[in-house]
Amino acid sequence: MRSGYSQHMARFIPGALAQRIPLIIMLVCVATTLLSAWVTHSLHQRSTALTIAQNSGASLHALIRRAIDPGLVDQTQLTSGVYSMERHRGLNTPLPSQSVLLILQLEQDRLRSAVVFQEPPNLPDALRAGRSDQTASQRLSKLSHGMARQDIKARLVVFMPDGATLEITAPTIWKDRLSQPMVVLIGLFGFAVIISLALALSLKLTAPFQQLARRQTQDTVLDVLASTEAHTINHRLQYLTDQFRIEQDRKSRSLAAISHDLRTPVTRLRLRNELLEDEDLRVKFESDLDEVTSIVDGALNLLSIRSQPEETHNFSLVALLESLVNDYRDTGKPVTFHPCSHLDMQSPGSVFSPATEITIKSESACMMTGQPDKLRRAFSNLINNALKYGDTAAIEVLPLTKDMFHVSIQDNGPGIDPDQIDKVLLPFVRGRPQSAAPKPTDQGVGLGLSIALEIIEIHGGTINFTNTHPGLLVSATIARES
Repeated sequence: MRSGYSQHMARFIPGALAQRIPLIIMLVCVATTLLSAWVTHSLHQRSTALTIAQNSGASLHALIRRAIDPGLVDQTQLTSGVYSMERHRGLNTPLPSQSVLLILQLEQDRLRSAVVFQEPPNLPDALRAGRSDQTASQRLSKLSHGMARQDIKARLVVFMPDGATLEITAPTIWKDRLSQPMVVLIGLFGFAVIISLALALSLKLTAPFQQLARRQTQDTVLDVLASTEAHTINHRLQYLTDQFRIEQDRKSRSLAAISHDLRTPVTRLRLRNELLEDEDLRVKFESDLDEVTSIVDGALNLLSIRSQPEETHNFSLVALLESLVNDYRDTGKPVTFHPCSHLDMQSPGSVFSPATEITIKSESACMMTGQPDKLRRAFSNLINNALKYGDTAAIEVLPLTKDMFHVSIQDNGPGIDPDQIDKVLLPFVRGRPQSAAPKPTDQGVGLGLSIALEIIEIHGGTINFTNTHPGLLVSATIARES
């Protein structure tokens, strides 16, 4: 249902960002202009009505003076400026309860009057006389201005001494309209709605690109309303991903074939080596053949590490490292472990308070999602490297941020030559300094750190080396979600 609606909407919306962005800007400008025009017109209309009311006291006074004429008959309608008056014999209908009763002092005339409203007035005190020394025109100007300020429909009823009533209306100034605060609030609310809609449309434009940025190896399906640029990038990324998979599969098959082809002559050489009578020469040949086999198997293992199947699990990084360290301790290896016991996080902010840093103390603070078997192998390689060149290994794990962990492995060895630090993670490169004497345990082909880096990168992290004099500090970062 939603997909069909999106496809229907996609027919009327420009596809390219070069067309959508100007369209959004144009719509925002038009909406803002219309809203500004309405606010300005409403405020100007009210201001004009108040000005007319403030300056029309003389017209209203003249109208009342004409009604005092004894020759004026009932039901007579008179106009003066914006005011209309009708004389009646008595009061036709009772006054509503919301009416405001007044005494108008117009020079020597003291007249009873009432301002009639259909709903309670907002500013009843604005109808009262301000000073006792006002002229009739000034008093009626203030009264008309006060009635206009109520922003509701009103009429003025004046009770004459002879029992007649004068009903005065001013449809252009005493009428229902939005008050000035209400106009301002509606304008601000309208601007907030326009900005919110513009922001929502902008986020809608960037959402496909954020989805592509978070994309991993799986296929990404974009909404049909995504821009043509997003669809083009998605198709291009999909094509490059497919090509990468094909190349990786081809490389793995080629390496497997090479490994198989090499094992055949190596096997023949081992058989012929057994026929050698010289024991020393036979041992040397056997050692060289073992090294060739290790190089081939290690290279094949390194290049196929990403394609090796393993399910993703939610597990404790502390528990994994602690189990690994216990295995080394059981064999008498000098390996120590310092687990984390707290997690530093940021609390969500609100309208009333900003975001703050909080610390959660928990034994399960280092929970993560990943492939535990591969991580175990990576840290085994790093610990073996520390034991091989540094005799001891001290492992510590801490939350680096709310999304990353930091695992450090410290040894007491000679470290790495500074010019070799950037190269030690390359395949077939060994990190023992040239000044250090070789040990009987210095075996391997230089692929352990490369395999560890490959696994750490699968889990969204990296590895760095720092000489601590004495010793070497290996720092590995791991993403909580990978």
